[in-house]
Formats: sequence, C-alpha cells, structure tokens
Amino acid sequence: MKKLISTLIALSIAGSFAGSASADEFYIDIGSNQGGNANTANGPNTTGWLDQLSFLYESTSVITDGGVGGANALSVGDTILSAGGVNNGNFVDPTGISNNLIDGFEPSETTFGGPSNNGFGPASPLQWGLTFGFPDLAGTWNGSGFDYTSGTISMYYYDNTMTNLAGFVRLFDLQVSSGGDTGNSTVLNGQLVNFNALSSVNGVDAADVFNFALGSFGELSGPPNNQIVSFNASQDTQAIGALQFAGGQAEFAASHNGSINFSQVPEPASIAILGLGLLGFAGAKRRKAK
Repeated sequence: MKKLISTLIALSIAGSFAGSASADEFYIDIGSNQGGNANTANGPNTTGWLDQLSFLYESTSVITDGGVGGANALSVGDTILSAGGVNNGNFVDPTGISNNLIDGFEPSETTFGGPSNNGFGPASPLQWGLTFGFPDLAGTWNGSGFDYTSGTISMYYYDNTMTNLAGFVRLFDLQVSSGGDTGNSTVLNGQLVNFNALSSVNGVDAADVFNFALGSFGELSGPPNNQIVSFNASQDTQAIGALQFAGGQAEFAASHNGSINFSQVPEPASIAILGLGLLGFAGAKRRKAK
C-alpha cells in the first residue's frame, strides 16, 4: 500500500503543476518611492501584492462581409478588425488618456498613501499610470459573438513628466491567441511577449516592472526560464446595433471596461521532466523499502 500511495502522490503533484493556470499575485516596481506605502511587496519602490488590474478603453472596428448572409447584415463568417486604447481612432494624444487606461488595482486603494498602490493615479506626486493600445484585434462572427484569434495589446507606463505617446515606456506586448463572448463578457487569452529591455522606468528595466514572487515577467519569459506568462482579460459585452454596410464593410465605435489578471504557466517539457523526477523518486523509495 505504501508503494501505491507514494506513486499516487507523485502523480498528483505533477498534475497540480500541469493545471496551474489560475491567476497569480503580482506587484509593480515603479523605481520610485511615493511615500506612505507601508504594505509593499518588495521594497518601497513597489506596490503591494495585486490580484488584477481594471481597465477602460474606447475602440473603433471594421466588420467585413465574408459570411453566408447578405452583404448588408452581420452574418456567420463576417470578420472584425478592431483598434483600441491609445491606438483607437478617437484617441487624441495625450488628452484622451482618461478614457483609455488601467484605471485601478485590485485590491484597490481609495486614497494616496494607502497600502498597495504606491501613489498610483492622479493623487500621486509623480502622477504615474498605465495605459495600453492595440491596432489589430481580429475575429470572426459565429452567429452570437466574435471568436478572436489574434491581436497584439501593448502595455505602457507613463507619468506627468511625459508629454506625448512617443515618450511612454512600452513594457511588453500581450499576444492574443484565442477568446470570445461567454454570454456576459468577452474573454481574451494569450501570453506576454516582447519585453522591452532597452528602456527603463525610473531606473528599473521595463522588463522588470511587473513581477511574480519567483521573478519579473521578463525574467521568467526569457532564457533560461522560458516560462509562459499568460494573461486573461475579461471585458463587458456590448450589443451591436444596426450596422451601416457600404462596399461590404461597416464601421462602429464602442466603449469598454473590464479586468485583467496574469498567471505563470509551466512549459509542457518542464511539466514532463518534473513528473519523471517525482516518479523516479517514488521508485527509489520502493527499492529502498525492499
């Protein structure tokens, strides 16, 4: 019985790592101590531990007829190409930032100086914030919602010392690989890529601004770790009103809000090596028992 229990424990531990795609806590290092931030994750320059970010943004989209229905109606197979955040057609740099940004942390703080935020938002002396944009979120209408298959969402740091979008620091890209409408929200899935190692935020490498307990997002995603850092963005679903098609295309604009969280996803090869190692350990215990 002990042999069987030992093997089952090894298998269950390997399985728990294989399924570890749930959201992980993270913190943000802005390289500046804004004061009054007693509950930091890793020193006075960081926020406290965060579960997720909330966001809002505006988008402009073009739907192209390619489906089985008429050319002047939304039908299965029609495609969508959306731009949003600082890349949407209505964004006026930088006056449109208040409608296209990360607008809060969870857990949240209501006043400057409280734990977790390290001065995030307009009450901070530095007045720093996070924003994002995407020029190419693509999907296909399935009859009740859009199935998304690609798109690049870039995350930026900014503060009141920066006067235009060109001065914002790009931290990383969120590479969308799948997603769609769930009935009450649109969920996008993917992984983080293109960490910016050439720029810094108050002396902190851009790739090291976002961090898990085991290291920065950039460190974990690069060699030798090569670990997938995944994101899940959930946003409100809006009904699409009457579309005006012209030449097989229709354009429309919308406003959105939602939340985003992150997780560490071990590579399949790492999971297999871990599983073999644990099983080998279990086998060694059996031999020793004899």
